[in-house]
Amino acid sequence: MQRATYSRWWTVIKKEAKHYWVGTKLLAADAKIASRLVAKIVHGRTLSRRERAQLTRTSADLFRLVPMLVFVVIPFMELLLPVALKLFPNMLPSTFEDKLKKEEEMKRRIGARMELARFLQDTVAEMASDMQKSRSGETATSAEELYRFMQRLRAGEDVPVSELLRFSKLFNDELTLDNLERYGLVSLCRFVGIQPFGTDAFLRARLRRHLLEIKEDDQDIQQEGLESLTEDELRQACRARGMRAPFGEGAAEFMRQQLAEWIDWSLNKHLPSSLLLLSRAFTVTQPLGRGPRAVDVKSLRHAR
Repeated sequence: MQRATYSRWWTVIKKEAKHYWVGTKLLAADAKIASRLVAKIVHGRTLSRRERAQLTRTSADLFRLVPMLVFVVIPFMELLLPVALKLFPNMLPSTFEDKLKKEEEMKRRIGARMELARFLQDTVAEMASDMQKSRSGETATSAEELYRFMQRLRAGEDVPVSELLRFSKLFNDELTLDNLERYGLVSLCRFVGIQPFGTDAFLRARLRRHLLEIKEDDQDIQQEGLESLTEDELRQACRARGMRAPFGEGAAEFMRQQLAEWIDWSLNKHLPSSLLLLSRAFTVTQPLGRGPRAVDVKSLRHAR
């Protein structure tokens, strides 16, 4: 019995040791690539979108190693390292991530993201109802139309996102980040993966920064072409914009269609960023197999 237990533990130890050894080699390779990218910048050359993402990710990974030095410098502190990694898994660089565990974690977040989307729908519907009562003229009419639109959406009706174009002026003038209450700001932050810590002004600043980064990323993607993105890059871009990021056959084409629509609205139709972001919360609760981007839902496994 003890021999079987030792054998099982030895297998686990070897597996973990191999995992961390591979992660260390990958981090070293990333650091080597990052040094070449820095040299490229020093010589005045422009980085591609993928190269900038690589440099940013590697820099963040190297900074994550700084807290680990505490466990190395202080005697016997390394004994607490497994506990620290269990409590704070993000302490490790991205090269040490277990891909399967990461995918399972993303799947567990689906329900929470759907609830956040419904909450944001309720928030906008409530704001539209308030504007309908307190405003007059064209604004009140637009608010009433938006309220009816939200009621249809919450009832599960198949509503094309293009209908939101009619409310772009309302989002420009009324439904801005400045007018969102704290519960709306917190929900919007969580919906796009931002930790909702800090004051309302701080959350608004973080959301504006996030939207600005997305706008700049839209320009890069349009310049380099959607076909240049790998499936993982497509998935990251979709998550940053609050869009579906499924796995499985047909997922890459589905995500490209989503991004193409987003970029068209963002850069060609110049829609407000708040409208674009909230439009994702309006539509993410709809069944995947509806609308102009309908695909074989059986071939896609949802994840966020």
